[in-house]
Amino acid sequence: KKIVQQMEKEAAKVYKLFDIAANLADGRYNGYYYGKKRHEPDVDTVLERANQNGVKKFLFSGSYLKDSERSYELSKKSSDYYCTAGIHPCRASEYLKNKETFEEYWAKIDNLIQNIEKGKIVAVGECGLDYDRLELAEKEYQLKAFPPHFDLAQKYNLPMYLHCRNTEGDFLKMVKENRHKFSTGVVHSFTGTKDELQEILSQDLYVGVNGCSLRTEENLEIVKQIPLDKICLETDCPYCQMRNSFAGAKFIKTKFPTCTKDKYKNQKMVRDRNEPCTMIQVLEVVAALKNVSEEDLAEMS
Repeated sequence: KKIVQQMEKEAAKVYKLFDIAANLADGRYNGYYYGKKRHEPDVDTVLERANQNGVKKFLFSGSYLKDSERSYELSKKSSDYYCTAGIHPCRASEYLKNKETFEEYWAKIDNLIQNIEKGKIVAVGECGLDYDRLELAEKEYQLKAFPPHFDLAQKYNLPMYLHCRNTEGDFLKMVKENRHKFSTGVVHSFTGTKDELQEILSQDLYVGVNGCSLRTEENLEIVKQIPLDKICLETDCPYCQMRNSFAGAKFIKTKFPTCTKDKYKNQKMVRDRNEPCTMIQVLEVVAALKNVSEEDLAEMS
């Protein structure tokens, strides 16, 4: 316990990290898992633990209308908290649940962005394509939901917050066709190939790296190819937690005690629910891969 406390103290003293992918509007931070309540809401505890480990700024990403609204509410907690608004590809058919047309649902996303406090929303998204999980939203819905985001970014002069998983070239094709509509953007949670990386960099976009980006030795080699001025660190919590079986795990120095959701203790992370405090682990791995100091990488990213 003393070792963990010392690590937390050193991290908080040295780093000022920015988690660009914190999904803290997710129900698990309100204690709900698969619709069942397991413990009391602990967003503030999670934020405090992150802060103790050097994470000072957050981007709360919005994946659908209600999620975007909740992310905005979270961003009001601090001047260092920001949000996005959009439709995640896996939520592309969400409007059907509300018995609305896509146009009606989309108008509400537009209206939300228009009315969010200036400076709080910093990107349109999360948006893109995900062909790995077509069971969550069929391709036709994803292909319908993605393009309007470019127009929204142009309308409000905002960057784009992008998602790409195994899209057979469709994602990059759409990005290239619409690149003139937005100033910049980040392809977050990158797990693609070297060729995909080069295509993304050719469009002058940033690349987000989290635990899932560090799963295999091939992933590690690809991360090494990301220029330091184009890399962004993230957790994508509650997803993409670094696991002991991942190739990048051998570079981790900071460990966190865990508990199960049924035996919850607020001084511990819930097992299998990632948190922004693990930004320190992503920093440790990427710094080792890029052969730079953790301090320098924290400043650059």
